Amino acid sequence: MAVRATLRALLIALAVPLLNYLFMGLAGFLQLRTTSVSWSEAIRAAAQAPLNYALVQAASVGLIFVVAFPHRGRSEGFFESVHVRPVLGGIAALCFVAGAFLQLPLAEIGNLAQEIWPISFESLARQQRLVNPTTWSAGVSALLAFVLVAPVTEELLFRGWLMQDLEQRHGTVWALVWSSVVFGLAHLGHPASILYATTGGFVLGAVALRTRSTLASIALHAGVNAVPLLLPTALVRIEGFNTLDDRVQHISPWLLLLCIVGASLALLVVWRSTEDDDDENGRG
Repeated sequence: MAVRATLRALLIALAVPLLNYLFMGLAGFLQLRTTSVSWSEAIRAAAQAPLNYALVQAASVGLIFVVAFPHRGRSEGFFESVHVRPVLGGIAALCFVAGAFLQLPLAEIGNLAQEIWPISFESLARQQRLVNPTTWSAGVSALLAFVLVAPVTEELLFRGWLMQDLEQRHGTVWALVWSSVVFGLAHLGHPASILYATTGGFVLGAVALRTRSTLASIALHAGVNAVPLLLPTALVRIEGFNTLDDRVQHISPWLLLLCIVGASLALLVVWRSTEDDDDENGRG
């Protein structure tokens, strides 16, 4: 059973990008209203609209839950099964703040990975356009896709279900490590994305385990994803984060240090504020 849980987590993680690829292509064909274009052209067309990312992500994760989640034999409801448990508003706010501070250090991990595995300028420009919407409707769509749908669906799947399932069979350490790895693999496409997501997944998993609630990791995840939208190039120019160049740029070490300290302080308060809950879980 333990090995099956590990393999199941891997297969489900790999199913996410495959389903996203499938649904994004279908969305492109519907958007173009023709089947005469190639699948890659359909995906490129659909990928220009942030709303498509929200619809595709929700469809992919929703399908996985419908098909694979073990609903039968559970006495508790769905939300309790995926550890959607109340947390204090202050804890959720601190998690969001910690996530916001973590965005730049995570982005720098992606920059370092690009030194070894370069990303094409076209791909970087496409990513830049997604987080720099030029209309209100595009801005709302981007917020919906990246700050609401992505954090909720990914946290329910990876931290709410898979990590908790792994913890029951392998223990906390293995569950945290393996769930972070499969979360990274779910972001297949480029090594930089995998490293970025794996590192972020480790912090997200640690917060979910500490608070025993995916609401806390959802808030943290939302904070990470919100920063590119809250700090567009037109508002503030940060080299290595929201700028475009043919060569890899890096974020200022002093700015990275400030962000790491800010994230650490916010998470330290979260840890201390949930100390009693952790003791109760240990005694239970």
